[in-house]
Amino acid sequence: MKSTTLFTVRRNGATVFRTLQRSHHAVIRYSSTEVDPPSETSSLETDSPLEQPSLQTTLHAELTSRPINTSTDYISPIPWNLLNISLSDFLPPSCQSRNFKPTEAEDSTDPAANPSFAKTPIPQGHHLVYFPPPVPDRSLLPDGTDSLHSPGAPFIKRLWGGGSLVFNQEERLQLVPNRLAVCGEEITDVKVKGVEGQEKVFVTVTRRIASLAAGVFRTGNASTRRRRKDALLNMDKKQLAKRYGTEGLKPWAVVEERNLVFMREKSREEAKEDLQKVGRVVKPIHTPDFSVSLTPNAALLFRFSALSFNAHRIHLDPQYTREVEGHRHLLVHGPLTLVLMLSVLRSQITEAKMVLRFDYRNLAPLYVDEQMTICVRRDPEREDKLDIWAEGRDGGLAVKGSAVIGDVELDRQSSIKRKPKFKHLDLGGKLPYRQTSLSHRAGNSINNNDRIKAR
Repeated sequence: MKSTTLFTVRRNGATVFRTLQRSHHAVIRYSSTEVDPPSETSSLETDSPLEQPSLQTTLHAELTSRPINTSTDYISPIPWNLLNISLSDFLPPSCQSRNFKPTEAEDSTDPAANPSFAKTPIPQGHHLVYFPPPVPDRSLLPDGTDSLHSPGAPFIKRLWGGGSLVFNQEERLQLVPNRLAVCGEEITDVKVKGVEGQEKVFVTVTRRIASLAAGVFRTGNASTRRRRKDALLNMDKKQLAKRYGTEGLKPWAVVEERNLVFMREKSREEAKEDLQKVGRVVKPIHTPDFSVSLTPNAALLFRFSALSFNAHRIHLDPQYTREVEGHRHLLVHGPLTLVLMLSVLRSQITEAKMVLRFDYRNLAPLYVDEQMTICVRRDPEREDKLDIWAEGRDGGLAVKGSAVIGDVELDRQSSIKRKPKFKHLDLGGKLPYRQTSLSHRAGNSINNNDRIKAR
């Protein structure tokens, strides 16, 4: 049997997909136990009209053969500042960006007023408000999501299942304000799970983001500049396949993996039933060393939707969310929750350290106007690892994640020797507030006199 390559699977799968579009068969045979695409000698090569490829095979071949979407963005300080302002009344000062001062928001992005800002990388996770999907209104799906990763009808509902982030620890390669950056995004895996008629399509999207050196787009013709960008996005693919070991991360600033889930549309009756169901509550097994409680409101959700160019109706339209999706209220964005978790993590490490890798999985929805709590716990067996999770209003697990911490590798040419601001936050010792919680209500301003109460 010949070895199967991704190219041959894509080529044969695309041919079969076009054949199916012309076929008169109304049903595609599907096996729920089939996960990976078959080899060339299986159903993709058969001449029998009765043996059609599975839904798994067809969708994997079609989606992974889509071209890489590339976009260039200018890392303007404006989105960064607006995100900080949006979060400032929901997070305590210790969890906010270190270069951001809520009382001086107007001057925080002015290089003259804040010279260090232009040389400081943007906070981890803030890349989520850059590189918006360039999709016109006519290409949006009925739920308001973009069509870039959609498997197509009948799988027209999208949820954010989780993902991972790997950050480059070399400061000179991180995303810095007032510089161009490029993002390459491609579908790297597709899995179909569930019984026939109730399948869910799990789509893995890999994004690679790199900061462009000054002048990379100022010389050469348009074709030359495009080749430079394409070469940057496609280099080190073998390293990419090895799950992004940090030693193979160059020259990318961030490698992000997103796990999206696509489902069939619910009927009105099904949405009503889901609305009345009582969800299962899974309690965390550990006690946090540090936690922050907050209550996201509709204004925060709208602002984040605007900053991330996200028109998903489950974050904006309460009536649609209840009657069509079967949720009791607007859902907090998966990316917004990710930003909040990284912000709380940042408060628990010194300035000389950073998150190298962050893995997370969304387990249950978080809703607007309901208290959520972000918890951090140091792994007792590894000094460089932190467990982090988010709890809903009932104390059940909504998001579960873990982070690996490491040193920031400063630019060798820099003559400024940075000193940690928070000496008491050394990962080798205890976290600063043992079994404590900071609770805030949406809309209330936060000051340095926040009360700390025991959980």
